Amino acid sequence: MHKMLFLVLLAVLAAAALVVNASELLLDLDLVERLKGHRDAPVNSSSAVIPFPYPLFSQCDPAWGADLMDTKTICQVGCLMSSTAMAIAGSKIAIPPNAVSSSSGTLNTWLKANGGYDGSNDLIESVVQKIDPARIVWPSDAMHTTNDLPYSTIKSYLSQGRVVVANVNGGHHFVLTVGFSDDGDTLTVNDPGYEKSTYSYSKDVVGWRIYDMVRE
Repeated sequence: MHKMLFLVLLAVLAAAALVVNASELLLDLDLVERLKGHRDAPVNSSSAVIPFPYPLFSQCDPAWGADLMDTKTICQVGCLMSSTAMAIAGSKIAIPPNAVSSSSGTLNTWLKANGGYDGSNDLIESVVQKIDPARIVWPSDAMHTTNDLPYSTIKSYLSQGRVVVANVNGGHHFVLTVGFSDDGDTLTVNDPGYEKSTYSYSKDVVGWRIYDMVRE
């Protein structure tokens, strides 16, 4: 009898240990998932400042993703052009000659007809101002091939309504910067290629493209 009770007690203790271990495992898995998603987590809305609204265009949208730029499609290499299209649309500047709304598709069509690419799918940014010279300027401080602008300057530019395109992912991707945070590092973005809403100023950005656009 005592032996049977002892065996039952051992079984109960083993079951309890399994429950505890399972709980610890679930907690560990939950922690892993949260840590995995930490970098992509959106900025707390109370700390993110977005001075002006801009639409979000996906470069792989079925409406234009397969359209060619030069030799490659918008979906493949259209991040800078799509970021520029979002800026033009947010400024409510129409694309000539038919005054259509800006999108990755309509801007690409205009650029192809007006020498906007260099033959290797790279956008010639200075051509963009020809869309509406009175409202779009590629200024003298437009091109930054390194992250040489202080975070405070980016905040100032965004607050002024300047268009700020960030070069990220080691120089292989562009996003439209739309906001900043009080942590001094987080940038809120419209990302045409990935489901990301924030990037790190200090860890991710390797350059900038700046436009001046007169908003409607």
